[in-house]
Amino acid sequence: MSNSAMLSASAVRQAADQRETLRAAVIAGPAGVGTLDEQVTGRLWPLLADAALIERARATVGHVDARRRVLTGAVTVMIVLGLCLFRRESTSVVTARVTSRLPRTRVEGAPTAAAVSKARGRLPAAVHQRVFTDAARSTPTFGPESYAFGLLVTAIDGTVFDLADTTRTRAGFTTPTGGRFPQARMVALVACGTRWILAARIASSGTSEQALADDLIGELQPGTINLADRGFFSMDRWTRAAATGAHLLWRVKNGARSLPARLVEVLPDGSALVQLAESDAMLSRRRTTRADRTLPRLRPTLARLVEFTVTTRDRAGRTTHSRYRVLTTLLDHHRHPATTLAALYAERWQIELTYGRLKTTLRGPRTRPRGHTPELAYQELWALLTVYNALVRLAVTTAVDLNIDPDAVSFATVLALTRAHLASQDPAPCVNCGHDDPDPTTTLLTAIAAQPHNRHTRTRTGPRTKRQRRTQRTRDVTYEITITQTDLPKASKTAKV
Repeated sequence: MSNSAMLSASAVRQAADQRETLRAAVIAGPAGVGTLDEQVTGRLWPLLADAALIERARATVGHVDARRRVLTGAVTVMIVLGLCLFRRESTSVVTARVTSRLPRTRVEGAPTAAAVSKARGRLPAAVHQRVFTDAARSTPTFGPESYAFGLLVTAIDGTVFDLADTTRTRAGFTTPTGGRFPQARMVALVACGTRWILAARIASSGTSEQALADDLIGELQPGTINLADRGFFSMDRWTRAAATGAHLLWRVKNGARSLPARLVEVLPDGSALVQLAESDAMLSRRRTTRADRTLPRLRPTLARLVEFTVTTRDRAGRTTHSRYRVLTTLLDHHRHPATTLAALYAERWQIELTYGRLKTTLRGPRTRPRGHTPELAYQELWALLTVYNALVRLAVTTAVDLNIDPDAVSFATVLALTRAHLASQDPAPCVNCGHDDPDPTTTLLTAIAAQPHNRHTRTRTGPRTKRQRRTQRTRDVTYEITITQTDLPKASKTAKV
């Protein structure tokens, strides 16, 4: 038989197989068309969340499809993840990408945006929360840059998200005084070296950062050191966080009454051992919060205080001075010098960069969730975190392969290439010989690795507030840390150790 005849026969068989597949799908109706597997999603979409993870999350939450259809709960989860990845594209376009391999959609076409909206209404936000939580536990490789003193460096902080301005959303979320949109508040725990989100809590912006942090403290683990800004310290929160076995390096306010402590001993490196005692104001606040006026005062505890000044100098010779006070549970000044602890606190900024990636690079500036109800808003926020971590995993995998710092891999580049590769839809294997294209995940990682690296070793500073941004620009600077003596009053002799 000639080559042309063989090719013709092969084409006929392939067309017949495709017709049989479509015929079987039509005869079967919705049954089986809404499952997630490689034939349906391709091999790239599971990078966001694989089918097994989604099914486990649905089972844990107790979500069951009332009837079998194209837009099952599993497919709807993947569509919402796609909506977060392709934030600027329409629901119809994203839905068509996710469902293009489903046999039934080849006959009837992709589900409409209205159908997706109804499917999302059937899906509890708790499913997306569980998908994120389970995926976050499978952390990427943490390299040496993620550790200090042999401890994994983490940070905790909060941010807010503007939501759709609808009556139902306003009923479920607080609108700040003078604000235009209702807002959700999130507090997250982040691994600083990779900017991987380890855990998060989300609620209305009417819930304080401190209240969400109280719920998140249980996620702290032994073998880590946690960094937190000055708004999080209280005697009660410090005690409970230290009880998790994690070490702490928390900033405290500079005011004379902000730190309920007494000086026990000045150490040779300029830091000091201090005795923390719950103030009357902290005790009163804790009793009010817990609605129990009989709560006893917390027992005093020993901590170490490092006070220092950071001098920032740019190329033009302009200098600024900033004063810091940080408390730590690392009491040994020989193993944990004060200057090293002061420099380590700067890593807390990694969580600010995480929020920048999440809200500006991935979500897009001045962009709000598409959902017009509280449940749909929660859905998208949890899905946004899942997609963000999936992109971080790609960046960290690339960094490990190249033996470079994860900061050297551009998050914007990873996002752009992931969007491009998913939009191209990797083809299915040939039905005749089984020939398949190279692994698309490997192709994506190779493309990321080929891009220019970030110059992450530069020391730069930039304006933070809107007013500063009108007159200032990012500039190269040098930093100098000077340890200073504390002026805390001395503790009684019986408190010394």
